[in-house]
Amino acid sequence: MKSKVINIASNRDDYTLEIKERLINILQQHGYDYHDGFSSKGELNITIGGDGAFLRSVRESNFSTIPFIGINTGTLGFYPELTPENLESFMSDYAAGNYTINSVNLIESEIFSSGNSQKIYAVNDVILKRKDMKTIHMDVYIASNHLEKISGDGLIISSPLGSSAYNKSAGGSLVYPSLKTLQITPLSPIISNAYRCLDCSIIVPPEFEISIYPERKEDYYVTLLPDGEAIEYDELEYVHFRTSKKVIKRLSTGSFNYWNVIKDKFL
Repeated sequence: MKSKVINIASNRDDYTLEIKERLINILQQHGYDYHDGFSSKGELNITIGGDGAFLRSVRESNFSTIPFIGINTGTLGFYPELTPENLESFMSDYAAGNYTINSVNLIESEIFSSGNSQKIYAVNDVILKRKDMKTIHMDVYIASNHLEKISGDGLIISSPLGSSAYNKSAGGSLVYPSLKTLQITPLSPIISNAYRCLDCSIIVPPEFEISIYPERKEDYYVTLLPDGEAIEYDELEYVHFRTSKKVIKRLSTGSFNYWNVIKDKFL
């Protein structure tokens, strides 16, 4: 008989490890084995922690197509659907097939630097800043049309799920998760007689590509942060951002309600 394996990725604090032990016992009672971390033989990825644990697990699995679900032992917890109190009912639902699987489109960044190109992916957001954290000047194109020049601390390109993270703190809009959009939010934009740009975020439909070109030579030295992971470039030429066809899958038992999460976390 083929072994049923569920991957578990957890934070290391005492409370989270306590919940992990409880989860392992419940899994074994339902006839499942578990794997610490990620295994391609797993049929489900369960993260234990907060949003950081969920995103870290996704990246460490190289954006696996094996479904993900999270148990929230952190603070905000937009990605984890489960609470430690409903582990038994979740496993009963999972074993009975009472769940749905939803696809989440990733942000695709195509970076051209030093004559080479590279694609990187993110679930939440991609942040672009100068390496020395000084003011950066960037030309912004949408669907090959020049829109504006942004001068400031940098910018955020966020997904709908990521719109409630750094994007919101920077004054961006909340976007319902089922919408396949990207959002451009400037970080501390300079608006004066010398520098002019929009003082709001821009929501872009999935068929449009966003392109960013650094204006000055000193702006070529940048740090990109996909989901908080810093990657440095010394000769950035330009970056294309698009809604990727590449997806991850989130498993849901129907207990996640976006509006309730917004109310609970922010109001």
